[in-house]
Order: sequence, then C-alpha cells, then structure tokens
Amino acid sequence: MKLLIVDDEKLTRSGLIGSIDWDALGIDEVLEASNGSEGIRLASTERPDIILTDMRMPRMDGVTMARKVRESLPDSAIVFMSGYSDKEYLKAAIDLKAVSYVEKPLDPKEVSDAVKMAMDELTAKGLVKRGLTASLKEHENRLAELMTRPSSAETFEGAILPEPMRSDDYFTSVILQFASSYTPSVSDLYNIAESELPALLKPYKLNEIHLMKENNCLCFFLYGNKVSHGEMVKLCEKLQKPYSSSGLKYVALGDTFHGISKAYNSYTSAVILLQGGFFDKPGSVLANEEDASPAPPIINDCSAEYLESLSSGNKDMAEKVLNDVHSQFAPPCRLLVSQVKDIYYQLFLTLQKAARQSQTSEVLLKGHSSIWDMVEHADTLDILHDELVNLTNEYFDTLSSRDTGSSMVFTIKEFIRQNYQNESLSIKSVSDHVNRSAPYVCTFFKAETGLTLNQYITGYRIERAQEMLADPRYKITDVASRVGYTDVNYFGKTFKKITGVSPSEFRNNLGNHNGQTV
Repeated sequence: MKLLIVDDEKLTRSGLIGSIDWDALGIDEVLEASNGSEGIRLASTERPDIILTDMRMPRMDGVTMARKVRESLPDSAIVFMSGYSDKEYLKAAIDLKAVSYVEKPLDPKEVSDAVKMAMDELTAKGLVKRGLTASLKEHENRLAELMTRPSSAETFEGAILPEPMRSDDYFTSVILQFASSYTPSVSDLYNIAESELPALLKPYKLNEIHLMKENNCLCFFLYGNKVSHGEMVKLCEKLQKPYSSSGLKYVALGDTFHGISKAYNSYTSAVILLQGGFFDKPGSVLANEEDASPAPPIINDCSAEYLESLSSGNKDMAEKVLNDVHSQFAPPCRLLVSQVKDIYYQLFLTLQKAARQSQTSEVLLKGHSSIWDMVEHADTLDILHDELVNLTNEYFDTLSSRDTGSSMVFTIKEFIRQNYQNESLSIKSVSDHVNRSAPYVCTFFKAETGLTLNQYITGYRIERAQEMLADPRYKITDVASRVGYTDVNYFGKTFKKITGVSPSEFRNNLGNHNGQTV
C-alpha cells in the first residue's frame, strides 16, 4: 500500500518516516508533501491508499485538502494529526469519515496503530467496495505511470498486461492539458474517459489506459493496430469534444511506436509538443508534421527599428515592426519558448527605455509588478504579443494626449532622473526645485500623471535597480546605494513590494531566463 504524509513541518515528516517500520506495517511507499496544495497534487498523481495529514497548515489546511482529495479518491483512508483541541476541526474530521485522529506531539506507536486501523478498514471494505473492475483500473493506472518513465524491454518482462494489450502492439501517447485556472476533478475526467472513449476508439481497433500527471495533464496511451497519422489527428479532434467543457487547453499527439518498451518515446514526443503549444491558440491539436519546414536560420533583431519608431513617434512603423516580429514565430515554430520570450523581453525593455526618454514611464507601471513577471507568466505567444501591442498603443496615446504646456511635470521628472541616486531626494527637494509648495506639487503631479510623487520616485529607482541587477558585476549592496538607499534591507523590502521578488531572486530569474531550456 501507498501512504502520503502531509505536514508543513519538515521535522515532523522526517521524524515519522524514520521512526516507524513502514515495511512491517505493509506500506510499500511513503510520500511526503509540505502543504495542502502539494498534497492534492501528489494525491491526484500517486493515488495513495492512506493519507496522514496535519489539521492546520498555511496556504491550505488539512480539512480543505481532504475534502478535495475525497473527490478523486473517495475510498482513501484519512488520518488527521493536530496539536489543537478544536471542536470545528474534530467535527470536520467526523464529517469526512476520517479513520482516526492523532494528537501532537506525536507518539510513533499511536501513529502506527492509526495506520493499522486504516489498513484494516481498507482491507475489510475498501476492496469489496471497489470490486475487481476498480482494482484492474488501478493496475492499468500504475502501468501507464511506468510507461511515462525511461524503460527498456526488460522493464516489462513478466508484467501482467491488461486485456487485450500485447507487448508488441503499436503505442501512441495523447496528452490533454487543462488550463491552470481550472481545477479538474480527476474522478470526473476518468469517468469521461471510461464512458466516452471506447466508442471513439472502436472504429480504429484501439484501446487505452490513462493516468493524471502534473500540470493538469491527463495522459492516454492508445494501443493496438497501427493507425495513420492523419487518422490519429482526426481521432484527437473527436477526443476534444467530451472534454470541451472541462477547461481543455491543448491536445498533444505523440508519435506512434512499435512495442510497449517504446511507449515512453511516444510520451516524451507529446510532452515536447505541449511545451511548444506556447505558439498555438488554445484548443489546438498539437501534432508533429512530416513536412514541417525547418526553423529560419536567422531571427531578425527588430529592437533598433522598434526604438526608432517609438522615439520618432511613428505609430504605423511600430505596428509594422511588431507584426514582423510576430510573423517570425508562426507555428510550427522550431525555437525554444525561452528564446522567444527573451526576444520579447528585450522589446519590452526597449519600450521601457523609450518611455523613460519621453517622460512617460508611468505607462509600464500601471497594473504590472515587473516586466519580468509579465513575460515569464505569459501562457501563449498571442498573450505575450498582445500585451506588448497594448502597451505600445498606450505609449503613443500618452504621447498624443500629454499636455505639452505642463512643463512642470517634465521639470520634476528630469530632476528625479538626475538625482535619484541621492538619498536626500524627497518631495521637499522636488518642490524646492520647482519653487512651489509641497502640497501643491503632490496634488499637481498626481493629477497629471495618475501617480503620487513618492510612487514615481520609488518606481524610477526600482527600474534603475532592475537594470543594474542584470549586470553581475554589481553587488546588491552596490545597487541599493546607487539608487538612493543606504539601508539595503529597506531596499530589499521595497524592491519585493513592487516586483514581487527579492533582488537576489530577480537576479537568479534573469540567469535562469537567459539559460533556460525546454
């Protein structure tokens, strides 16, 4: 049997794993998760028989996790652990039909007894309740898991294959990826597969086994006769329909291979296609094409032309540049996602540079924590491209609508640009420079720009800091002092508040982004 320990305290997890003879209890595998969210993910992929979970954890408590796990694993045995005598939690444990409740500090013997009780319950009624069919489905699920790992012919020697599977069948992996915003019920997805797929596969003389994988992916292994590539694409299009209302994002069709030991090759080819789904529209069937054109040997660097269009105020030229950029990555694109994101990242930096030069840098500060965040979390090429187009349009709109008579705003911004390195830069020094009272300057600047003076000063300093952090020659303490912060801890807190990450994390992210591979 398989057991999952969920507890936010690492010492508790390692203590339980090391102090109990799990083999003697009949537990074959012990998994661990540090919070409820991770517990749900592991439960959906590993399908443990017993879950030993803390009641109170950050992010998601054990009761909430248990309720969600019950949706996909209704027969799992749950044992709660808690150091609190909380009646509401105890009521929840009863409602969820937990096998036992162990108080902290934990006594290994009490935990062992609770696990034995859970095993007895599973033995007494679990297998009877699930019946032979459910047991066979669990065996198929574990076989499918094995096929998603590197293997050889020896791996499957002596393995009991489900009827009518044979080791010399043709195997094709099909992966359904659901949107990250969608939390699928694994049992519902499995029920659709078991009720809808047999009729879809019958004309092709194919059968299937399936399992849920990480990143909201439902993986199928189709096996049986060899089916042409064109027919397999049509089959995937039919497969979309039963899942269309379940947040389905992509269907990836792996290459077909002969023999069960090559099933992993089909799985990896489907995974690679999913990673390339960045270039396709949601809802697409992703499949390799035999006559796919190779990647262009050179990707045109349009950043200089883009900067020229921004600096000269030529909106038509900017639109043409961005259209040319986008057209280079039309599917099937043979570039890595990280390469394309790096190109767009440079274009965003170019826009930021132009916005600074034209004193419209507030364009990039509204609604975004950082340019890095914007690029890194774009799920598709179209989302990333549309974001750049929208900000470019906003840049030109700001240019055209800006009150050219508001010379005071320009004077203030220019003063900040020249003095942002000075710790003494403040509202008072700015108001003294323009010979106006501090309240007047604050009110006027907010009305003209939509930002408070302090927000603009802080944002400008953090922009400069981001540029310097990209240069490994600068220590973080040097960066802090160069943008007007003598207290590096205060600088770090301010940086994280605006960008969502610490200066060191931002620098590490830049390194990972530049060297990322698929």
